[in-house]
Amino acid sequence: MTEIQHLNSTDSRGRALRARRHITHGLRLLGDHIGNLAIAVIGVGVAARITNDIVEFAPVLNIADGMAVLLILATWGAALLVAGFAYYAADLIDPDSRDGDDLWDATTAFKDTVEDLTNGANYDDIRLALQASNALPALYELTVQLRTAYAQDGEMDEAAALSDTAALVRAAAQSFGHRDIGQ
Repeated sequence: MTEIQHLNSTDSRGRALRARRHITHGLRLLGDHIGNLAIAVIGVGVAARITNDIVEFAPVLNIADGMAVLLILATWGAALLVAGFAYYAADLIDPDSRDGDDLWDATTAFKDTVEDLTNGANYDDIRLALQASNALPALYELTVQLRTAYAQDGEMDEAAALSDTAALVRAAAQSFGHRDIGQ
């Protein structure tokens, strides 16, 4: 059996890609949670105003009801703007948004199917669906194309690792009945 090689991602392009992915992830987290932060800020403001009405510790909190509603709406509107900006910026710099978004969707579908199996789905139906979907032959073709692209760019270590990966994926596809693959 061949020794498994790992793809080399220690070059500067790999670090830049990882950095963009981390920033994208952070921006999406900001967009996901800015509403919670806004609710917390509004809650603290309301609690401070109610406490100030009782104890009168900060004259700056003596605001009219209409102004309080306006501040709540402004806080929520600012949160929506920040969320929109965060999602837009994440989509703009996401290195995977144009190359491979469909692969993320496929991964989600596979994970959902694994969960279905865990929850008692019929394993024969899933195996037959996996065979009929031609997912493994498609993965084999993708791996071969990646290997070819790396080889054409002179990145032979990555091409060699992808050759090993292609062989393993081909074997998996053949074990699922796709005997005509990779001839």
